[in-house]
Amino acid sequence: MKLVNVSRPVYRTNPVDSLLNDFFKTNLASDRLEKAELAYSPSTNVLESETEIALELLIPGFSKDQIELAVENNVLTVKSELNEDKDADAEEAKTLKYSRIEFEKRNFEKKFRLSDKLNQEEIHAEVNNGILKITIQKKKEAIPVKRQIEIA
Repeated sequence: MKLVNVSRPVYRTNPVDSLLNDFFKTNLASDRLEKAELAYSPSTNVLESETEIALELLIPGFSKDQIELAVENNVLTVKSELNEDKDADAEEAKTLKYSRIEFEKRNFEKKFRLSDKLNQEEIHAEVNNGILKITIQKKKEAIPVKRQIEIA
């Protein structure tokens, strides 16, 4: 039984066709990152116990003030808004010269469709060591009941 659906990016065209079209076009606005085909989305783990669902999102470098959580129409939205100072970034770029860049902090938005069996009033979130952990309690009727049955 699925209690949380993870939305994944969908390509409207064949990825190979998109690469070839980008290569042969001279317009620089056809960059796949600008078209949001390769938009940043944090890696997510979904864990389930008898009483709750837990989502773990890998978001290194983000503080709790830069992350926004909202629930509307059974959809949990996790999004970041970076309010970094552009002047500070430009000054840092002048003093530091990167020889290799493998990651960067970028704004993201990730949505999860929640089941009706989850209690949307009991959602808790915490950030620890670059991992955002969101726990959602199950409704009482969704928790399996275990009882002993006496044999006559």
